[in-house]
Amino acid sequence: MKAKAASKSDTRYLQRIGSRWYARIPVPNKLRGEMGPYYRKALDTSDIAVARERRWDVLTVAKAKFAKALNKGKPTGGLSEAEMSYAAFRAKLREEVGPALVVNAFDGEEMRNPDLDALVERLEESGVESPEVWRAVGDHVKERDPVSEILKDYLAANPKRNATTAKNYETTVKLWQAAHGDTPINGVTRKQAIEWLEGIAEGKAKDTVKRYRTVMAHLWSWAHRKEEDPPRNPFDDLIKAVSTKGREATSHGHYSDAELKRAYAAVAGDDELRPVFLISIYTGFRLDECLRAERETLHGVECFVLKSGKTDNAARVVPVHPKLKDVVAPKGVKASALSVRYGRLMRDIEMPKGKTFHSLRKAFTTALERANCPEDIAARLVGHAPLGITYKIYSQGRRASELKEWVEKVKHPV
Repeated sequence: MKAKAASKSDTRYLQRIGSRWYARIPVPNKLRGEMGPYYRKALDTSDIAVARERRWDVLTVAKAKFAKALNKGKPTGGLSEAEMSYAAFRAKLREEVGPALVVNAFDGEEMRNPDLDALVERLEESGVESPEVWRAVGDHVKERDPVSEILKDYLAANPKRNATTAKNYETTVKLWQAAHGDTPINGVTRKQAIEWLEGIAEGKAKDTVKRYRTVMAHLWSWAHRKEEDPPRNPFDDLIKAVSTKGREATSHGHYSDAELKRAYAAVAGDDELRPVFLISIYTGFRLDECLRAERETLHGVECFVLKSGKTDNAARVVPVHPKLKDVVAPKGVKASALSVRYGRLMRDIEMPKGKTFHSLRKAFTTALERANCPEDIAARLVGHAPLGITYKIYSQGRRASELKEWVEKVKHPV
């Protein structure tokens, strides 16, 4: 099978009858007596570009049929069972064959990779009938990457501000892979997307289910980004369509003074939880922010400096409260591990449901309200007001003395 240049005149495996295009796949000589000279299937389009794309799906089916007829019940064609899996054969194509299109050294034009054509010929001669193998070949020809590669490529081009967000993407992809394997998400239907989301939504908070949908919508768009006229994203507005909505997200409740005392008593003996607990109630920092904040002196005022965070507004400067003078956040510990440990301690002391580490942040905002802190100052301190890029963060040092005045008015019973 000769490699042909990919051009506007490319009609390989195509036949036009009237205004409609058909896939026309030559049948191996040994099978022409029973199957005829060609395997033909309507592509249901008059658009040559669409026909060029759809022909590869027909080719995949045709090759499997030919192989089955030729192999007479011996489907392996010399491949082991492990080698015939979709993932294994995609890896083989990437490592041993390379891209489906290469540049012709003589004329500089793109052409089908001769090594790919040679491999397809060997598969035909060996009588390989595995649908997984031919599906892998079809996806490779169409340059459809497995979802794991799409995720890797997307995160490299769109780095996330913190590890938690990136982890959310990885978790979502694992859930998708559990249902569909590490295959391309090109061509996913609305029905498949709905069934998947309904399947994983049971028992999950609504916000979590929305996050799963958002991640898959982003990855689907990324997988189709090079197409001039991509189809509708099957993950768009999916929450309205699923019948399983998930449970309501748990609200982060406010600690009363008595509850705050109980919570602090529970962590007082933990050298990692105790300091982040205190930092949070006197700065309003989230757990990961307690661990990431840097202490610097700005215009004579010692401050916690956050250069980035969960949102665009999370970058901020918060003067160090006198209660935190000798308090140092632990190093080398993950926020996720501390969060789990904190939750376990709260359950041990039977703290009411909804009183989480995030509730400590609310304790800080409540204390600011009690001190009659102006709304714009409070918004700046807790990261609800925009600050912008790094130089603007440091420009806040000029206002550090004003911010310090309000931070020192924050009072807690611990």
